[in-house]
Amino acid sequence: MTRMEPADARTYWMSGAIPNDQFLLYCFADRHISIDDRADDLYRRATRVPDLMVRVMDIPANLDHPRWIRRPVGADQFVLHRSVATWRECLERVAALTADQLEPTCETWRLHLFPALPDTPRGVGVVVVLQICHALGDGRRAAAIARELFRSPRVAHASEIRRDTHFDSGGEVCGGPAIDGRALVVAAAGAATLPLRIGAMLWHGLGAYRTVRARPPTEGTGYAVTELNRAPGTGRMLRVLIRDRADFPAAHTVTVGALTAISVALDAELDAHDHPLGAEVTMGRQRPSRSRNNFRNAGIDLHTEIDDLDARACAIAVDLDRARRADDEPARLAERRATDAVPAPLAHWGARLFDPHRRPDRVTGVTVVSSVHRGAADLDLDGGPVLFTTGFPALSPAQGLTHGIHGIGTTIALSVTTAPSILTDVDRYVARLESAIDAVAAACAQESSGSPGRG
Repeated sequence: MTRMEPADARTYWMSGAIPNDQFLLYCFADRHISIDDRADDLYRRATRVPDLMVRVMDIPANLDHPRWIRRPVGADQFVLHRSVATWRECLERVAALTADQLEPTCETWRLHLFPALPDTPRGVGVVVVLQICHALGDGRRAAAIARELFRSPRVAHASEIRRDTHFDSGGEVCGGPAIDGRALVVAAAGAATLPLRIGAMLWHGLGAYRTVRARPPTEGTGYAVTELNRAPGTGRMLRVLIRDRADFPAAHTVTVGALTAISVALDAELDAHDHPLGAEVTMGRQRPSRSRNNFRNAGIDLHTEIDDLDARACAIAVDLDRARRADDEPARLAERRATDAVPAPLAHWGARLFDPHRRPDRVTGVTVVSSVHRGAADLDLDGGPVLFTTGFPALSPAQGLTHGIHGIGTTIALSVTTAPSILTDVDRYVARLESAIDAVAAACAQESSGSPGRG
């Protein structure tokens, strides 16, 4: 039994207002293994991944942060989508799955297996989607968990495979675990120490106030809401572009190249030439932390006022670097310490006060962009190497279009998540995005060839 870190508890509580399950899609080369045998193999692999053997235990009256407790891997966590026959159908099924969020007190993850598909962006492939509770890990931690699951097992004797396991076409419905006696003990201890926790909150809060007053943190003013920044409704549409690292400017990171391409596509889609556009970019923190969620969201200006795409990419790179450095400012560190010191009952109360239906006047970015490199392309499924991986950042009442940038090896996936009520022609937008990737690469290559010594 392990106490949730404050950041993870806040993520868990906020999922009640804004669903935030992550869907990590991996595509592997087909080795003509039946879907049932693949499920057997993945069941065995999952039992060797500690992070896949936990669930959440709530504490009565939220007198302390929830606890991670052991939950054996179960067949109910494996869903076989036998009827899916094409890549487009696969994306449609994953889009529908976003409406079926996990109940972390029952299960913190679920694995969706699809038959071999003939027309993935990299040809015939087998798709597996890891649906994971965000409290269990941010993008980097979730990718590490998936890597543990999909790396080649050290022992693969047939005698280890559970042939008696029955994998259904849908997960079991959990009625909710009964109150654990351990939770009552934790609640009693939480009540007894609450005065001390309130004192710590006041102490850290006063320290943060003094630090911020002496040297305020670097803050952006945000961006005016657009037609993308409204409640997306229930439907979802997913698209994925698969490119190679060489398709992005060599002088910049993939994130910078992709953000520049997104700036071009967004500018054309919104026809917002006279209005600044920015992206809310999720950024992993550099400082180590015990929290499973160790990131923040930063507003990055897309500099659509700069026509030269190479110069625009350079300006975006400067803003990204500035945002990374700003996260370690003394004021921000003090604010985080004060936030983490808030006692669990007050933190939970604050999360419950959040109104997801209130449309803000300004947003951190007109779209959300999540960028995660998921490591070397050394994963496999039944001997089939990984072809690509992607993900789909969740929509929210104020964000109707999100982008994912996910790499494995030198293969890059750029995903688009939206809703019919937001983009009536998502394929037109994706075509713009694909053309923008090529335009940015060409502009940066031309500038680089004309500037000796650059990069």
